[in-house]
Amino acid sequence: MAILEADSTMATSTAPDDVPTASGARRSARPRKAPLKYDEEYIIPSETPSAAKTLARPNRPKRAAAEVARKQIVPEQTASLQEQVFARMDIDERKEYRGWVELESEPAFFNAMLQDLDAKTLKVQEVFALDEMAFADLPKPVCGLIFLYEWTNEDESNEARQGCPENLWFGNQTTANACATVALMNIIMNVDAVKFGPELEEFRDKTKHLAPPHRGHALDTNDFIRAIHNSVARRNDLLSEDLLLDNKYEAASKREKPPAKKRKKTSSSSKRKYEPGTYHYIAFVPVNGQVWELDGLENMPLCLGTYAPDSTDAWLGVASEAIHKRMSRQNDEFLSFNLLAVCQSPLLTLSHNLATSLATAKALEDVANGHSSWDVTTPWKDFPSDRLARFNLTREQILAQFLPDDSRVRGANSDIAAARKLAEELRTEQEALEAQYFAETATVDEAVDMIRARQRDYTPAIHQWVRILAEKGVLRTLIQEMDSLG
Repeated sequence: MAILEADSTMATSTAPDDVPTASGARRSARPRKAPLKYDEEYIIPSETPSAAKTLARPNRPKRAAAEVARKQIVPEQTASLQEQVFARMDIDERKEYRGWVELESEPAFFNAMLQDLDAKTLKVQEVFALDEMAFADLPKPVCGLIFLYEWTNEDESNEARQGCPENLWFGNQTTANACATVALMNIIMNVDAVKFGPELEEFRDKTKHLAPPHRGHALDTNDFIRAIHNSVARRNDLLSEDLLLDNKYEAASKREKPPAKKRKKTSSSSKRKYEPGTYHYIAFVPVNGQVWELDGLENMPLCLGTYAPDSTDAWLGVASEAIHKRMSRQNDEFLSFNLLAVCQSPLLTLSHNLATSLATAKALEDVANGHSSWDVTTPWKDFPSDRLARFNLTREQILAQFLPDDSRVRGANSDIAAARKLAEELRTEQEALEAQYFAETATVDEAVDMIRARQRDYTPAIHQWVRILAEKGVLRTLIQEMDSLG
């Protein structure tokens, strides 16, 4: 589970029959009802205390952790600790960190992760409604859905889960704060047609025959994937997570346990304890004609039904119905949701369409070139080798792997005017495909640049600047001026 504040949310209003309506989907900067806590992820203890459902005041675990640390730190050590905390962190230091930091619900971050994971033929796109129109606008095929929701006690259900079949890759969440990456991996590991980079291919090969808990452990201990997940973390983020977990462990170890004879057996679902503002990611994927719900906190996957494999959108209807049911179990109309789709990147489709258009233009040239009045330049003049390389194409690859559209070329030899018109249409088509390709590339680059900007840590510079101001007495003067105004 994750305590997150979604940048973009899909909220629902509740109809009289308590079924959320698709028209209620909206985009909002923050939930209308702010969660009481949004800065922690929980590993739920096996004992569930019978506490009140509402809290008198917000509980801030990190703030409590900071208070404990403040009491334990010796004043003489403060300067030294500040230098360590605010020092610049290098790449190796982030890779060596064994924990997982919190992630916000940001599509750009998922897209940057896919680029860093070398799964560049995939793309994450936000979905704002659960209807055919919203799904129709997604790039095809849609490989999976990532659903972010606020977990409540009402979320418990009695679905019959089953063992994980051999053709399904499902990994459990074995550590805190990893649910976003677990959901993403539970989708992309099931996309057989996608070729990954060497690190991710090695991970898939090593884990495809493991049980779900072992896959989750392999993900938790994979330095490559974990470092990408933690790529936007600063040192104080890592220290904050360590301090929080240390204090929670200390508090749990002091908790008095009831006598063994009075303890009752509980189901796996009853082990969860509701905490206000607890958000969690789960995945929905189509595999061999079946739609699966993959929740890393559940021991087993859940089969939602079947669909016609020959239809690229049929499985989305099954997943949409399941998401509606999950949302209807949460009776609070102010709860917020977020839905992301993992799709095949349009870049691949646009590149293939451009190659087909160029192959058709070359076939047209071959047919009409014998005509005395044919004066149209060869398509290779407009698309030389260096220009084709921007689309990951070569002239030899186009001629060998892509078939021309013969139906368009037919008759060009007998009607040179029609041939010239077709050549102009193909040139316009190629320019449009090129423009769409570069626009999509710019979108990907924008996402990556945004995350790269988040990775720049200005904390050391700010700390140095504030320290110089303090040494020169400027801060004391400012504080005195503020006190006088108060």
